[in-house]
Amino acid sequence: MSFYKMTRKIASILFIILVALTLTSCQITKYVPDGQYLLYKVKILPDTKNVKSYDIQPYLRQMPNPKLFDAIPFNLGLYSLSSPDTALWINRFLRKVGDAPVIYDSTLTKSSELELKRYMENKGYGNAVVTSDVKYKKKKAYLTFHIKAGDPYKIHYFRYGILDDSLKQVVLSDSANTLIKPGDNFDIDVLESERIRITKLLKNNGYYEFDKEYVGVIADSTIGNHQVDLMMYIKPMRRIIGREQYTTESHAKYTIRDIHYITLEDYTQILDTAVLSKLKQKSYKNITINSNVNLIRPYPLYIKTLLDPGMVYNESLMDKTYAKLSSMHIFKYLNIETKQVGDSANRQLDCYVYMTPDKVQSLSAQIEGTNNEGDFGLAGKLTYAHGNIFRGGEVFKFSIRGGNESIIGKRSIWDVATEASIGLPMLLCPFLKRDFLRNNNTNTEIYANFSYQIRADYSRIIAGTGIRYKWNDKKDISHQFDLFDFNYVYLPYMSNSLKKTINSSLLKYSYEDHLIMRIGYTIAYSNKKSNSLQNNYSVRCSAETSGNLLYGISAATNANKNSNDSYLVGRIPFAQYVKMDFDFAFRHVVDSKNMVVYHIGLGVGIPYLNSNILPFEKRYYGGGANSVRGWSARSLGPGNYSSRGSNIDYMKQSGDINLNINIEYRTKLVWKLELAAFLDAGNIWTLNDEGTAEGQFKFNRFYKQIAFGYGIGLRLNFDFFVVRLDWGLKAYDPARPSGEQWRFVPGWKITEDTALHFAVGFPF
Repeated sequence: MSFYKMTRKIASILFIILVALTLTSCQITKYVPDGQYLLYKVKILPDTKNVKSYDIQPYLRQMPNPKLFDAIPFNLGLYSLSSPDTALWINRFLRKVGDAPVIYDSTLTKSSELELKRYMENKGYGNAVVTSDVKYKKKKAYLTFHIKAGDPYKIHYFRYGILDDSLKQVVLSDSANTLIKPGDNFDIDVLESERIRITKLLKNNGYYEFDKEYVGVIADSTIGNHQVDLMMYIKPMRRIIGREQYTTESHAKYTIRDIHYITLEDYTQILDTAVLSKLKQKSYKNITINSNVNLIRPYPLYIKTLLDPGMVYNESLMDKTYAKLSSMHIFKYLNIETKQVGDSANRQLDCYVYMTPDKVQSLSAQIEGTNNEGDFGLAGKLTYAHGNIFRGGEVFKFSIRGGNESIIGKRSIWDVATEASIGLPMLLCPFLKRDFLRNNNTNTEIYANFSYQIRADYSRIIAGTGIRYKWNDKKDISHQFDLFDFNYVYLPYMSNSLKKTINSSLLKYSYEDHLIMRIGYTIAYSNKKSNSLQNNYSVRCSAETSGNLLYGISAATNANKNSNDSYLVGRIPFAQYVKMDFDFAFRHVVDSKNMVVYHIGLGVGIPYLNSNILPFEKRYYGGGANSVRGWSARSLGPGNYSSRGSNIDYMKQSGDINLNINIEYRTKLVWKLELAAFLDAGNIWTLNDEGTAEGQFKFNRFYKQIAFGYGIGLRLNFDFFVVRLDWGLKAYDPARPSGEQWRFVPGWKITEDTALHFAVGFPF
């Protein structure tokens, strides 16, 4: 099937889907009984800006059927397409994947009013009034809740009433982090969160047996004027001594006495006293290891253990120890138990960490369809992995891959690559203290790679090696530091036509043999919580530089230069540049079925001293699955440069500056299937005239060269990975002649003005 026919077929399918969506909305009341109504829309109208309607929605007892893009009841429409004859598979299928109509129920409306009133009272609006009204139109019910909040009760004064001096000292030392502030609304949910905060605080300061139920609150609203005085107190410890009998005592602080690691062949041996008595015992630093299997060396356990003998018990450090051990992925069974020892005058805990080995070796083979920046093809890969090669959680991987990646009817790329790496579950650096290694999730990767690529106009070999550090700090900010990354790029073959074309431009420097010795740093943060329906954002910044050390050595030793006045290492020039990238995405959650994502990406690379242009593997490309999707990969820009479609012109479509601005509306269809509508804008530019003068960045014209695109996409979202198909269309093409740049014209061509992208993962 030709690319034109394939694109036309997919466009027809998407058009049919859109038509079906429109038609199904016309018969959604098909299965609504006479005299009843479909709950079509629900509105919540609070009279205060301090209360958001999306925060209240979960308290409603009845919600309408979910809508595609918050407008089209797609799932209900699918259900309505079925007929009552459930003997036919198509009717059973439509009813299974679709949603039955939600019939309006006035009793549930009254229940919703009560729930909304309770919510408002919990938020401090004790005199709130909640009413509702419903309008009927063509078997559809439009329900509206009106909330008159009234004056809220506010906190006038807040204090802690703690008689135990030890507890009082701990709580007051952290009082700056209290969630309760005078002047805030009298919010029951905030009070509950404060009780949980104090409980965690005390459990992290040795109070092993403390529980949230020991934290009480006294509220006094008799002072008038909607003011409340609050006192939070702590009840004494209760111990049951008999049937319906108990005694009270002060809360006790616990310390850690001993830490025992117990490694067994099988978790069923935990209860076998005969096996436990024969375990070999080894002491290292401040931990004891008892084992009958050679599973792990002592040092990694020592580094991953955040608790020490003699330390005050800390529940948070206990949880982090478990998380750090689990992240090594070498244990089939892992559990931490505590046992109370000592007497009432000296409360202590022994910690027992039980572990059994998991399978750590694997050999996998896969055949895959590929989409490498728009080049479709077939590849095969063989990978061997060992997850505990040096008995310290070190992950060794070796892979070999071969494939042919091609753009239909244009060019072919053969690629053979191999890679080996060792990942260490800690930072391999002699200058770091143990506290840093313990308090941060750290990883070191040592890698080497080799690839051989064959294209129509040239072939290239890339060989590299490096060391990379990764760690997450206490604020869940991820860091990556490429301490050393060395790559040698060798081009054994280049066609005469390519040599002739690029010889008169700066592009020739990108297609010469060269060395890259770079360092880089990336920092990223996301406030997204798993399974959360709250708005969230992510930000990522990276910077890298190359060639500075080599340039300093070359200048100091008066090293040889080539005809381009570039220093050489041996006979090979090295790249010198600085490159910076910024990426930001904000996700606005409309409801559980709909989300709007806003994204901006900026990047710039600047060659200097030993280089006149960025190496081709470090340059930016426009268009593709993660850029402006109306263009295929590497076909947009730079600026308003217009390619004639040859392989040589294709080489010129790269730049030093990158801009991507995107808006995407994501909505769930059925099962794991999702639909997206998107708007994209962006382009690439060069800093110098590289034979494409129209692509050079100029402040007085760059905004006129920003391309615009739009489109729709289908996604299969399996949570742990996403497969997507996006169909992008050109809206504004800066490479077109004046008068033809806006593509809403009679001469619009589906083969020239659209692009189809198959990819894995969300674009941003």
